[in-house]
Amino acid sequence: LSPVCLASHDSVGLGAALLIFLGVGIFAVGIAQAFQMVRKYGYHDADNLDTAFDAGGKVSIGLTATTIVSQWTWSATLLQSSTVASKYGISGPYWYAGGATIQIIIFSILSIMLKTRAPGAKTFLQVRLCQLCTRVCLPLN
Repeated sequence: LSPVCLASHDSVGLGAALLIFLGVGIFAVGIAQAFQMVRKYGYHDADNLDTAFDAGGKVSIGLTATTIVSQWTWSATLLQSSTVASKYGISGPYWYAGGATIQIIIFSILSIMLKTRAPGAKTFLQVRLCQLCTRVCLPLN
């Protein structure tokens, strides 16, 4: 029996990878601009911090927590999942997602606690002010 050599060959060249990267980036920028125009002209939405994260306080605590968790973790999760997939194969992202659920649960609990203890706070500085002085938290509501 002859030994089997499992050599790793690049399936996509550097030029093609850069073109794919730029194409996806341009597509994402185009989609983001389209959504921005729909928000601005279709819904006449004011582009400020209140409407960006929790629709001006008109949504529930759970939906706000889910939104914040997804905004905080999506990029790192995609990068790590791709790294695990390239290292361990198709089952790598499955097991990574299983382990990442703990992170999602912890961030959900954290954001719910922040929303209930500092209801009107939009930044961490405002949360810290609410911890130090309860009189500051009243105008934030």
